[in-house]
Amino acid sequence: MGVLFLVLFGLTLFGLYIAVRRAWGSTLYTGSIGAILSVLFVVLYALTYEKTSTLQAIFAGIVVGVGFAAAVVIIAVFFRTNQPAPDVRIVSQEEVHRE
Repeated sequence: MGVLFLVLFGLTLFGLYIAVRRAWGSTLYTGSIGAILSVLFVVLYALTYEKTSTLQAIFAGIVVGVGFAAAVVIIAVFFRTNQPAPDVRIVSQEEVHRE
């Protein structure tokens, strides 16, 4: 049962990356939803799979869930802002030397 929560955690991070990268909503709103779901799935995993106390599971969920969600949002925003515009033509070195 615990592995299911890890799979849901991974799918949440994947969906969060796609949603932020494609700007399907506000980055803050999307990131917050993703962080909440990530924390929830890590806490549930820790409670069902590991022999931990509730306080340890909540602490681990907050640290891991928010940490991974923040990293995913930062990476997605970085690649979204550094993506060339649709009308930009990328020229290779070979094309430059031919001209």
